Amino acid sequence: MLDIYKGLLIILVVIRHVLQYSVTDEGGILTNIIWAIQMPGFMLVSGYFSARNVENTHELSKRIVGSMQHYALPFLSWWFLVSVLLLGGFDRNVLTAANHIAFHVDSGMWFLWVVFILSIIANICNYISSRNTAYYAVKTVVAALVMLGMLGILGILVGIRFIGIKFILYYSVFYGSGWLIRKTQDTWKRFIDKYSSLIAFVAIVCFSAIAFNYDLYHCEDNLISIALRCIAGFSGNVVLLWIANKYKDNFERVRLDNIGLCTLEIYTTHMYVNGLMSAGNTSGFFTATGFANFIVSLILTITFTVILTTIIKSIPFTNFLLYGKMKRN
Repeated sequence: MLDIYKGLLIILVVIRHVLQYSVTDEGGILTNIIWAIQMPGFMLVSGYFSARNVENTHELSKRIVGSMQHYALPFLSWWFLVSVLLLGGFDRNVLTAANHIAFHVDSGMWFLWVVFILSIIANICNYISSRNTAYYAVKTVVAALVMLGMLGILGILVGIRFIGIKFILYYSVFYGSGWLIRKTQDTWKRFIDKYSSLIAFVAIVCFSAIAFNYDLYHCEDNLISIALRCIAGFSGNVVLLWIANKYKDNFERVRLDNIGLCTLEIYTTHMYVNGLMSAGNTSGFFTATGFANFIVSLILTITFTVILTTIIKSIPFTNFLLYGKMKRN
């Protein structure tokens, strides 16, 4: 079911990015709804899958190296090899590009970088919680807060945008929640299964009340806005999870779970082709010309994403560098 959920999330991501470049109002309320759900959802599911037993330091180091391969390597490869060297960004000046990305991770595949940092924190917490020593739960929480606190202090000293600290701290709420959900699922799962429809109803009421009355995407980063974003992020994803589970058989028939297995490939690749119709970005989404431009842009984005992904995955070297994956015999 989680692969279906991931498939729904990546579809929302592609739609929102196409809206961003194809219509002048970026989709209006539609973008507000999608933006509130998409990345919090991916952080939740990433945190969920990061929760596992790490029995010793050897396994811990192995997990960290794995995170470097799956997240840090693609992040750096897409930025330096594709955006800078291949496409000529920053006049192919690697040092200038490095200085820029250090303070503007959102210029690149920021999601991969944030998940990389959070996965390191999660694996250290996995190691502490797996040891079952006295007060291991307290030690795990303290360790996580100390590591995030150190990032916060670094952000105060150097700048909150340095190495994506702003994004790491905000999305740690969702990532950490996903981690905690898996660690404690034996405790709450029976209750959730019993009252899932009621919980989904409450969630959709909360989400609608916020998403239809507050501009979550363009609002300032104050405490009220952050709180509303968090509530909308959690409630919106509760609804999406309920939909994924409720209509699981229908989604499986259209192979949506297969799309969910390729979210990293789709996320990274579509970012370079989703602006193909930006020249036609002259009207709002709810106009005939704007909607037509969006549909054409969406079709082109999907087509070229499939083509480029197939090519990249067919070459072991590029599959490793850009997707962090190696074919297994």
